[in-house]
Amino acid sequence: YMKWLFEQLEGPVWVDGWEDRDDCTVVEIPADCIGYITGARRATLGFMEEEWGVLMFFMNKSEDKGRGRGGSEKLIIFGPQRARRGAELKVMSGVETKNPGVFTRGVREKVSDVKGFDTDRM
Repeated sequence: YMKWLFEQLEGPVWVDGWEDRDDCTVVEIPADCIGYITGARRATLGFMEEEWGVLMFFMNKSEDKGRGRGGSEKLIIFGPQRARRGAELKVMSGVETKNPGVFTRGVREKVSDVKGFDTDRM
């Protein structure tokens, strides 16, 4: 985790093989919401990291920078499953505040039948 933290000071960071890890969650954030979610001097992200006990940063490959309007960036969240889900929902709520419908358009009720930890939609 520290390696990625320090790599951010140098430029864009990409976590190879993030799809196969069980300690992270990735949320696609629309380009027009990135500043809102990040906050001034990363204050909003920092607050959510502290609140939920997670590490979060935007992942970019060097060649992806400056792709223009209408795109999105991947926000990666590291930590325990429950903490990641809490931070993910808080981020999604922030995106919905700034740009209604990004995550909620077309959502239907769903009650999980998964044993253990999961999320229901009501």
